[in-house]
Amino acid sequence: MYRLPLITMACYLLASCAGSNPATDAENSAERAVLAAGSTLPQPVVATELLSCKPMAGMTPYCGYRNPEDLVHIPNTELLIVSEMGEFMADSPGQLSLLNMATGTRDTLAIDWSGTQANWGDKNCPAPAVAALSPHGIDLTLRDDGDLSLLVVNHGERESVEFFAVANNGDLTWRGCALPPEDPFINDVAARHDGGFYVTHMWNKSADFAATAAALQAGKSTGWVWAWTPSDGFTELAQTTAQMPNGIALNADNSTLFVNVYFGGGTFALDLVSNKRIGNIEARQPDNVTVDTKGNVWIASHQNDPIGQACTLVTAGPCLLPFQIIRANPDSLQPEVIIDHNGPPMGYATVALRVGNRIYLGSAHGDRIVSIELGDGV
Repeated sequence: MYRLPLITMACYLLASCAGSNPATDAENSAERAVLAAGSTLPQPVVATELLSCKPMAGMTPYCGYRNPEDLVHIPNTELLIVSEMGEFMADSPGQLSLLNMATGTRDTLAIDWSGTQANWGDKNCPAPAVAALSPHGIDLTLRDDGDLSLLVVNHGERESVEFFAVANNGDLTWRGCALPPEDPFINDVAARHDGGFYVTHMWNKSADFAATAAALQAGKSTGWVWAWTPSDGFTELAQTTAQMPNGIALNADNSTLFVNVYFGGGTFALDLVSNKRIGNIEARQPDNVTVDTKGNVWIASHQNDPIGQACTLVTAGPCLLPFQIIRANPDSLQPEVIIDHNGPPMGYATVALRVGNRIYLGSAHGDRIVSIELGDGV
């Protein structure tokens, strides 16, 4: 497999070099373009023929988004909440929006930032810089008190988890936040029914980047999972240290946690009663993970070289890097490849969310979400 020199690899992975300030989108894009140009591997480019956003290959696209990295479904509605992520590691602003599954349109949602409602987060956590909101992983749950809650990983001028109450029309009301301790670069969040959550810490954000890349290349752990409760705040969750923990999800009764390890080759299941790992789902470069209403685990698995291939040259339309969508039974944890895709109309899938008989896929780079109708028995 193609490998860049170590320091170059570190800059590529983290979108900047040691000692530098966070890159702007333009600087980040230019740096990655240089690195991609030095690779012998094929790089995705703008596919102008796909900008019309027409269905093909059994996929229905929904365009007009910017990096729709994560998705959640508002129960008993036709609405998905979409996390439109800024440029990775640039901490650039993004936004939260909607996909109306009935009409196939991108809809906007309103956010009440007044903070006048009861605080669900840390009482000492200040309101975020609203214009800098930079969403990444999101999760939605019905709280024990009957309220519907959306949790959002935010990189906007800080690393935080933001709490929102969710209305049936998708509008949000900010209900507080929590700031992980130490020096986190967080990725995804799993919301508990009791008001707590789990969040993945990929690596220390201000750490020497060459050392972080060397650790990943050597198979060493760089991060872990933080657990948070209103009473105890943050604690590092035992048995979760790993190579770049990424996506995270809970089963329906909150007894099992599924954690994707992007550079470790799989998704481990953690029994939260015994605090022991109870199995692993084989998956290459697993990004986000979701659990459907039947308890099945769905994983978006990247099939590209994470060092030598990038979406840098894609300035419009989709980034056509190959991916698989894997499903696993929660008891056997045996992986089954449901979708193995390389080509139009979409690539670089980061999340697979099942709603009824369709699977909805988002991406960390590009202008679209797609849906695929699942066959009988899937």
